[in-house]
Amino acid sequence: MNTWFKALVTACIFLTRLPMPLINSIEPKDEGRSLLCFPLVGLIIGLLLWVLAASLHALFSPLVIAALLTVFWAVVTGGLHLDGLADSADGWLGGLGDVERTLDIMHDPRCGSAALVAVICLLMTKFAALTIIVELQLWPALIIAPIIGRCVGPLLFVPGAFFSTPYIHPKGIAKNFIDHCPAAAHQFAVLAIIGCSVLLGDLSIAVAVIASSALTLYLLRRLMLKRLGGATGDTAGAATEIIEVVVLIVCGALMTSAI
Repeated sequence: MNTWFKALVTACIFLTRLPMPLINSIEPKDEGRSLLCFPLVGLIIGLLLWVLAASLHALFSPLVIAALLTVFWAVVTGGLHLDGLADSADGWLGGLGDVERTLDIMHDPRCGSAALVAVICLLMTKFAALTIIVELQLWPALIIAPIIGRCVGPLLFVPGAFFSTPYIHPKGIAKNFIDHCPAAAHQFAVLAIIGCSVLLGDLSIAVAVIASSALTLYLLRRLMLKRLGGATGDTAGAATEIIEVVVLIVCGALMTSAI
Protein backbone atom coordinates (compact mmCIF):
# COMPACT_ATOMS: atom_id res chain seq x y z
CA MET A 1 0.00 0.00 0.00
CA ASN A 2 1.29 3.47 -0.89
CA THR A 3 2.89 5.12 2.16
CA TRP A 4 0.78 8.26 2.14
CA PHE A 5 -2.42 6.46 1.20
CA LYS A 6 -1.79 4.23 4.19
CA ALA A 7 -1.32 7.35 6.32
CA LEU A 8 -4.65 8.75 5.10
CA VAL A 9 -6.41 5.46 5.82
CA THR A 10 -4.83 5.41 9.29
CA ALA A 11 -6.07 8.95 9.94
CA CYS A 12 -9.58 8.01 8.79
CA ILE A 13 -9.59 4.94 11.03
CA PHE A 14 -8.55 7.05 14.01
CA LEU A 15 -10.82 10.04 13.39
CA THR A 16 -13.92 8.50 11.81
CA ARG A 17 -16.11 5.42 11.63
CA LEU A 18 -16.05 5.36 7.84
CA PRO A 19 -15.37 1.96 6.22
CA MET A 20 -11.71 1.74 5.22
CA PRO A 21 -9.47 -0.75 3.39
CA LEU A 22 -8.00 -3.44 5.60
CA ILE A 23 -4.49 -2.67 6.85
CA ASN A 24 -2.50 -5.64 8.06
CA SER A 25 -0.37 -3.59 10.41
CA ILE A 26 -0.09 0.05 11.41
CA GLU A 27 3.40 1.12 12.41
CA PRO A 28 4.20 4.11 14.64
CA LYS A 29 5.57 5.95 11.58
CA ASP A 30 2.23 5.42 9.84
CA GLU A 31 0.48 7.04 12.79
CA GLY A 32 2.96 9.91 12.71
CA ARG A 33 2.46 10.54 9.00
CA SER A 34 -1.31 10.31 9.46
CA LEU A 35 -1.23 13.50 11.54
CA LEU A 36 -0.39 15.29 8.31
CA CYS A 37 -3.60 13.87 6.83
CA PHE A 38 -5.93 15.11 9.56
CA PRO A 39 -7.09 18.16 7.51
CA LEU A 40 -7.82 15.81 4.58
CA VAL A 41 -10.05 13.75 6.86
CA GLY A 42 -11.80 17.00 7.75
CA LEU A 43 -12.32 17.61 4.04
CA ILE A 44 -13.90 14.16 3.63
CA ILE A 45 -16.25 14.80 6.56
CA GLY A 46 -17.11 18.24 5.20
CA LEU A 47 -17.94 16.89 1.75
CA LEU A 48 -20.18 14.23 3.28
CA LEU A 49 -22.00 16.89 5.31
CA TRP A 50 -22.44 19.03 2.21
CA VAL A 51 -23.80 16.15 0.12
CA LEU A 52 -26.21 15.16 2.87
CA ALA A 53 -27.46 18.71 3.43
CA ALA A 54 -27.79 19.55 -0.27
CA SER A 55 -29.61 16.30 -1.07
CA LEU A 56 -32.12 16.79 1.74
CA HIS A 57 -32.68 20.51 1.22
CA ALA A 58 -35.72 20.09 -1.03
CA LEU A 59 -37.30 17.43 1.18
CA PHE A 60 -37.15 18.68 4.77
CA SER A 61 -37.17 21.90 6.74
CA PRO A 62 -33.87 23.50 7.84
CA LEU A 63 -34.55 22.43 11.43
CA VAL A 64 -34.86 18.76 10.49
CA ILE A 65 -31.79 18.86 8.25
CA ALA A 66 -29.76 20.65 10.94
CA ALA A 67 -30.77 17.96 13.43
CA LEU A 68 -29.78 15.18 10.99
CA LEU A 69 -26.45 16.90 10.27
CA THR A 70 -25.73 17.20 13.99
CA VAL A 71 -26.42 13.49 14.49
CA PHE A 72 -24.48 12.45 11.39
CA TRP A 73 -21.50 14.60 12.44
CA ALA A 74 -21.37 12.81 15.78
CA VAL A 75 -21.88 9.36 14.27
CA VAL A 76 -19.31 9.68 11.47
CA THR A 77 -16.63 10.67 13.99
CA GLY A 78 -17.69 8.07 16.54
CA GLY A 79 -18.15 10.86 19.08
CA LEU A 80 -14.35 10.95 19.43
CA HIS A 81 -13.99 14.66 20.06
CA LEU A 82 -17.26 14.89 21.98
CA ASP A 83 -15.78 12.32 24.35
CA GLY A 84 -12.73 14.57 24.72
CA LEU A 85 -14.99 17.52 25.49
CA ALA A 86 -16.89 15.49 28.08
CA ASP A 87 -13.72 14.24 29.80
CA SER A 88 -12.20 17.73 29.79
CA ALA A 89 -15.32 19.27 31.31
CA ASP A 90 -15.41 16.68 34.10
CA GLY A 91 -11.71 17.16 34.80
CA TRP A 92 -11.94 20.94 34.80
CA LEU A 93 -14.84 20.96 37.26
CA GLY A 94 -13.75 18.14 39.54
CA GLY A 95 -9.98 18.62 39.45
CA LEU A 96 -10.13 21.74 41.61
CA GLY A 97 -6.88 23.01 40.12
CA ASP A 98 -4.89 19.86 40.96
CA VAL A 99 -3.17 18.44 37.88
CA GLU A 100 -3.07 14.80 38.98
CA ARG A 101 -6.66 14.82 40.14
CA THR A 102 -7.76 16.51 36.92
CA LEU A 103 -5.99 13.88 34.79
CA ASP A 104 -7.39 11.04 36.89
CA ILE A 105 -10.92 12.32 36.38
CA MET A 106 -10.35 12.81 32.67
CA HIS A 107 -9.20 9.18 32.35
CA ASP A 108 -12.24 7.88 34.22
CA PRO A 109 -14.66 6.33 31.69
CA ARG A 110 -17.65 7.39 33.76
CA CYS A 111 -19.51 10.54 32.74
CA GLY A 112 -20.25 13.31 35.26
CA SER A 113 -22.67 16.20 35.30
CA ALA A 114 -20.15 18.66 33.82
CA ALA A 115 -19.64 16.35 30.85
CA LEU A 116 -23.36 16.13 30.15
CA VAL A 117 -23.85 19.88 30.40
CA ALA A 118 -20.85 20.63 28.17
CA VAL A 119 -21.85 18.17 25.44
CA ILE A 120 -25.51 19.23 25.48
CA CYS A 121 -24.60 22.94 25.29
CA LEU A 122 -22.18 22.38 22.44
CA LEU A 123 -24.59 20.23 20.41
CA MET A 124 -27.40 22.74 20.93
CA THR A 125 -25.16 25.54 19.70
CA LYS A 126 -23.96 23.50 16.72
CA PHE A 127 -27.57 22.63 15.85
CA ALA A 128 -28.61 26.30 15.98
CA ALA A 129 -25.68 27.36 13.81
CA LEU A 130 -26.38 24.56 11.32
CA THR A 131 -30.00 25.68 11.05
CA ILE A 132 -28.85 29.05 9.70
CA ILE A 133 -26.25 27.42 7.45
CA VAL A 134 -28.88 25.11 5.92
CA GLU A 135 -31.60 27.73 5.64
CA LEU A 136 -29.33 30.04 3.62
CA GLN A 137 -27.52 27.19 1.84
CA LEU A 138 -24.12 28.35 3.06
CA TRP A 139 -22.56 25.03 2.05
CA PRO A 140 -18.89 26.15 2.15
CA ALA A 141 -19.20 26.49 5.94
CA LEU A 142 -20.00 22.77 6.20
CA ILE A 143 -16.75 21.92 4.43
CA ILE A 144 -14.54 24.47 6.19
CA ALA A 145 -15.56 23.77 9.81
CA PRO A 146 -14.37 20.12 9.99
CA ILE A 147 -11.16 20.96 8.10
CA ILE A 148 -10.18 23.73 10.51
CA GLY A 149 -11.26 21.61 13.47
CA ARG A 150 -8.93 18.79 12.43
CA CYS A 151 -6.00 21.17 12.12
CA VAL A 152 -6.00 21.47 15.91
CA GLY A 153 -3.91 18.31 16.40
CA PRO A 154 -1.04 19.32 14.10
CA LEU A 155 -1.05 22.88 15.42
CA LEU A 156 -1.00 21.83 19.08
CA PHE A 157 1.38 18.91 19.06
CA VAL A 158 3.92 19.30 16.25
CA PRO A 159 7.20 20.74 17.60
CA GLY A 160 7.97 24.14 16.12
CA ALA A 161 4.36 25.10 15.52
CA PHE A 162 3.21 28.47 16.80
CA PHE A 163 0.72 26.78 19.14
CA SER A 164 3.09 23.90 20.00
CA THR A 165 2.07 22.52 23.38
CA PRO A 166 3.64 19.79 25.55
CA TYR A 167 1.83 16.47 25.42
CA ILE A 168 1.53 15.49 29.06
CA HIS A 169 0.28 11.92 28.80
CA PRO A 170 3.37 9.76 28.06
CA LYS A 171 1.27 6.63 27.50
CA GLY A 172 -1.63 8.31 25.74
CA ILE A 173 -3.14 7.13 22.48
CA ALA A 174 -1.68 10.12 20.62
CA LYS A 175 1.94 9.49 21.60
CA ASN A 176 2.95 7.69 18.38
CA PHE A 177 1.20 10.33 16.30
CA ILE A 178 3.26 13.06 17.95
CA ASP A 179 6.60 11.27 18.23
CA HIS A 180 6.69 10.26 14.57
CA CYS A 181 4.88 13.12 12.83
CA PRO A 182 6.61 15.05 10.01
CA ALA A 183 7.96 18.44 11.02
CA ALA A 184 5.96 20.08 8.24
CA ALA A 185 2.59 18.90 9.58
CA HIS A 186 1.78 22.24 11.19
CA GLN A 187 2.73 24.09 7.99
CA PHE A 188 0.36 21.90 6.01
CA ALA A 189 -2.36 22.60 8.58
CA VAL A 190 -1.88 26.35 8.21
CA LEU A 191 -2.01 26.07 4.41
CA ALA A 192 -5.15 23.93 4.69
CA ILE A 193 -6.86 26.57 6.81
CA ILE A 194 -5.92 29.38 4.45
CA GLY A 195 -6.77 27.34 1.38
CA CYS A 196 -10.18 26.18 2.51
CA SER A 197 -11.09 29.71 3.62
CA VAL A 198 -10.91 30.71 -0.04
CA LEU A 199 -14.09 28.68 -0.49
CA LEU A 200 -15.92 31.44 1.34
CA GLY A 201 -15.39 33.74 -1.63
CA ASP A 202 -14.97 36.83 0.54
CA LEU A 203 -11.61 37.94 1.90
CA SER A 204 -13.04 39.72 4.96
CA ILE A 205 -15.07 36.66 5.97
CA ALA A 206 -12.08 34.38 5.42
CA VAL A 207 -9.90 36.59 7.60
CA ALA A 208 -12.60 36.67 10.30
CA VAL A 209 -12.88 32.87 10.27
CA ILE A 210 -9.12 32.37 10.51
CA ALA A 211 -8.73 35.05 13.19
CA SER A 212 -11.59 33.74 15.34
CA SER A 213 -10.30 30.17 15.07
CA ALA A 214 -6.75 31.21 15.97
CA LEU A 215 -7.96 33.31 18.92
CA THR A 216 -10.12 30.45 20.20
CA LEU A 217 -7.23 27.99 19.99
CA TYR A 218 -4.90 30.49 21.67
CA LEU A 219 -7.29 30.98 24.59
CA LEU A 220 -7.96 27.26 24.97
CA ARG A 221 -4.22 26.57 24.86
CA ARG A 222 -3.67 29.09 27.65
CA LEU A 223 -6.26 27.29 29.76
CA MET A 224 -4.56 23.94 29.08
CA LEU A 225 -1.15 25.30 30.07
CA LYS A 226 -2.51 27.02 33.17
CA ARG A 227 -4.41 24.00 34.46
CA LEU A 228 -2.36 21.05 33.16
CA GLY A 229 0.95 22.44 31.96
CA GLY A 230 0.21 21.04 28.51
CA ALA A 231 -2.39 19.29 26.41
CA THR A 232 -3.88 15.81 26.17
CA GLY A 233 -5.84 14.05 23.47
CA ASP A 234 -9.01 14.92 25.38
CA THR A 235 -8.29 18.65 25.52
CA ALA A 236 -7.33 18.62 21.83
CA GLY A 237 -10.64 16.91 21.07
CA ALA A 238 -12.51 19.50 23.09
CA ALA A 239 -10.72 22.27 21.19
CA THR A 240 -11.69 20.64 17.90
CA GLU A 241 -15.37 20.61 18.82
CA ILE A 242 -15.35 24.19 20.09
CA ILE A 243 -13.50 25.56 17.06
CA GLU A 244 -15.89 23.80 14.68
CA VAL A 245 -18.80 25.57 16.34
CA VAL A 246 -16.96 28.90 16.28
CA VAL A 247 -16.39 28.53 12.53
CA LEU A 248 -20.06 27.71 11.93
CA ILE A 249 -21.22 30.70 13.99
CA VAL A 250 -18.84 33.16 12.33
CA CYS A 251 -19.65 31.87 8.84
CA GLY A 252 -23.36 31.98 9.53
CA ALA A 253 -23.28 35.50 10.95
CA LEU A 254 -20.98 37.11 8.38
CA MET A 255 -22.20 35.27 5.29
CA THR A 256 -25.78 36.10 6.23
CA SER A 257 -24.98 39.82 6.39
CA ALA A 258 -23.15 39.57 3.06
CA ILE A 259 -26.21 38.18 1.24
